Amino acid sequence: MEGDDRMFSRVRVSAPSHVHAGNYDIEGSIGRLYGTVGLALGEPRLTLEASPSHSVEVEGGSRRREAEDLARLYLDKVGSRGCRLEGVKIRIYEEIPAHVGLGSTTALALSIGSSIYRICGLEPLDLRELAVTAGRSLVSALGLYSFEQGGLIVDGGFVRGERRPPPLVFRAHVPGSVKVVVALPERPIAKILDIKRREDELLARMPPMDPSMAGWASRVVLLGIMANAAEGRWGEAARWMGEFNRRLGEYWAGEQGGIYCCSEVEEIVRAMVDAGAWSGLQSSWGPTVYGLTPARRAASVLEAARRAVERVGGGKVWVTSVDNVGAVISSF
Repeated sequence: MEGDDRMFSRVRVSAPSHVHAGNYDIEGSIGRLYGTVGLALGEPRLTLEASPSHSVEVEGGSRRREAEDLARLYLDKVGSRGCRLEGVKIRIYEEIPAHVGLGSTTALALSIGSSIYRICGLEPLDLRELAVTAGRSLVSALGLYSFEQGGLIVDGGFVRGERRPPPLVFRAHVPGSVKVVVALPERPIAKILDIKRREDELLARMPPMDPSMAGWASRVVLLGIMANAAEGRWGEAARWMGEFNRRLGEYWAGEQGGIYCCSEVEEIVRAMVDAGAWSGLQSSWGPTVYGLTPARRAASVLEAARRAVERVGGGKVWVTSVDNVGAVISSF
């Protein structure tokens, strides 16, 4: 077997969720596409434990079949590298809501893959190999870098025809003085799940992004977000993230029915900003919406978001910080 001689009897993984701010170049004339901006979140998290077994068993969570398929995929991979592991028992204690813009699928894949590789003593973990094995992080690597190190993340987009994750081009530690108020309205979830089922079809028919729009978005990422974050000007960075998200919503408006996925998200964004948030953003297709706010205003922004969510049919609202560590993996 490659790596360490010992096999661990138990591995625990606690992985952050993440939120998406947008993609800055869907025009592609420079040779790369998309380029993603986003944040790793302290809550919600995926927490699981894995141990060697004679078969594949998954307990807990709502995605057992998917978890079993991922486990078998990684068992085949470690088998090809000389690890004689018959099966694995996985117990899921906490999970990230699925397909709502919180990065649940990549977190699940990398957590299961990391636990199986660690049981086998295959070190150091190659997270890019784990992601590619599961077909993840080939367009946006936000989930990969959230798992690896957290923080504010900008990736450099993918090259057509190359099956590898986009490079990390910027990462910043986000201090505790910045809070993230997150809302997940219930009513739009069915619409978003339908969009996710048809995502490949929708992306295929999207018109090319106007080069001037890609140029504006890239400039905002470099000067509005990255430069301000590098100097600790978090209010300015957050405001530009909100404007970036809003303008990109205009590009997707034909498919999602407006700048935001739905009127519910629009109302929550407005409520957060009116209550003092620097900005409000939709994550991916939604319906997760989040506000970036100074800590001193977090309570009022949280309350405003709660009232807005109640007005639009209910859902979940919470406040968290940016996760600046990434996944925590413990071996026993």
